[in-house]
Amino acid sequence: MKKVIYSLLLTIFISEIYGKDSDMEDLSDTVRNLTGKVEELEKTVQEQGKRLEELDEKNKQREENQSEFGTIPDKSPEDVIKTACDLLDQNEIEKGRKMLDAFIAKNPTNIYCGMMLFYVGNSYFMEKDYKNAALAYMKGFKANPAGCKAAETLYKLAICFRRLGEKEKWKSTLEKIISDYPGEFARKASLELKKNK
Repeated sequence: MKKVIYSLLLTIFISEIYGKDSDMEDLSDTVRNLTGKVEELEKTVQEQGKRLEELDEKNKQREENQSEFGTIPDKSPEDVIKTACDLLDQNEIEKGRKMLDAFIAKNPTNIYCGMMLFYVGNSYFMEKDYKNAALAYMKGFKANPAGCKAAETLYKLAICFRRLGEKEKWKSTLEKIISDYPGEFARKASLELKKNK
């Protein structure tokens, strides 16, 4: 609106100086055209500014993730697990869990996700957050029910259920270990059932 007022004032000023004639009409048309082009350019600049702000926000988020989780994409799954477990052992639970979560989010179909979710569950278990531990153990088991941590994952899940007061889930989980995973955790599950009848 200001531009239109300025262009009208400029037209009046020029007409006072030069008088009204056909050159004046051409000048008015030129001023109107220029005003329109300026408005178009300002709109384009505003749109580009918004796009730059969005890109800047995405870059900030990427930098925060990299600084918070390190250079996870460059690490092998084994390195991520080792580093995260070292952090858990040093009682830097949040840091270790975030590292595992970041890898899982970036590589959701990786074969190691089941094992990583086991350690995510352990991190919550260490904090006595049995609800989140149980969720992580369930996801980990579903991700790889034939993995090397499957029986242990179910055993820890059963303990979470017991501590959450979910007796039926506790019992059925222990029974599943006994029937599907003979070995060390099947023996532990049998003892657990006998001990807590």
